[in-house]
Amino acid sequence: MHLFNLDPAAENFDVQPEIDIRDLISLEDVMDELSLGPNGALIYCFEYLMQNLDWLEEQIGTYEDDYLVIDCPGQIELYTHFPLMQMLVDSLHKLDVKVAATYLLEAQFMDDRSKFFAGVLSATSAMINLEVPHINVMTKMDLVGNEPESVISTGRKKKDLERYLDPDPTLILDEINRDTNPKFHSLNQAIVGLIEDHNLIQFIPLDVTDEDSIDNLLSHIDNSIQFGEDEEPNEPADLDEGDFGEEF
Repeated sequence: MHLFNLDPAAENFDVQPEIDIRDLISLEDVMDELSLGPNGALIYCFEYLMQNLDWLEEQIGTYEDDYLVIDCPGQIELYTHFPLMQMLVDSLHKLDVKVAATYLLEAQFMDDRSKFFAGVLSATSAMINLEVPHINVMTKMDLVGNEPESVISTGRKKKDLERYLDPDPTLILDEINRDTNPKFHSLNQAIVGLIEDHNLIQFIPLDVTDEDSIDNLLSHIDNSIQFGEDEEPNEPADLDEGDFGEEF
C-alpha cells in the first residue's frame, strides 16, 4: 500500500507520500507567482495536472498492480462544482487503474442535524458526479461514547446511531423546522424528499483505535474495486454486525 498526495496545499504527513503532486506544482508557488487566492490557486493546480498527464502516467506506472491511497483536497467544490476530479478519474481509468472514492464525514456532525444532512447532500453530489464505486465513512467514531470526555453527546443508543449511519431524513424536519423561519419549511421538506428519492447514502463507522473497524472499512473498499480478486474472498461485515454496545 502506497500513499499518493494529491493535495498541492498539504504540509505535514505522518506517512510520507511516495507520489506527491507538489513535485509537479504546489499551491504556495501558484499563489505567489500568479497572485491567486487559495481556491483559485487550487483550481489552477488541478488544471495544470490535467495538462501534464504524462507526469501522472509516469508516476502511476511505477506502482502497477499496487494499492494506492490517494489523499485528495477537502474542498468540496472540486467534486461538486468543477469537472476536474471526474476528469482525473477518467484519466486513471485509461491507465487501467481501478478507482473507488471514500467520502469522509466526521462523527461530530451527528450533533448538528443541519450540518449532518448538508454532509449527506455533498456526499450524494460527489457520488453522482464521480461515477465510481463510492464508500461513505463516518470518521472519529472513537470520540463517541458514554464517558464524560466523549466529544459526541452521551447516551446515544445503537438504534439512534444507526439512523445516522443509514440516514433517516425524518431526523431533519422537526429540529430544522423549529429553528428556521416557516417560509423555509417547504425547502426543508424538499431536501428530505431529495435524500429519500435518491437513497444512495450509507455510512461505514470508522474507529481508528479499533483494528477490526479499520479492517472492515478496508474490506469494503477491496470489495468495491475487486482488489485481490484472485485471492480468497473476504466479505465485508454488515453495518448491523458491528461490535457496538447498546449505548454509546
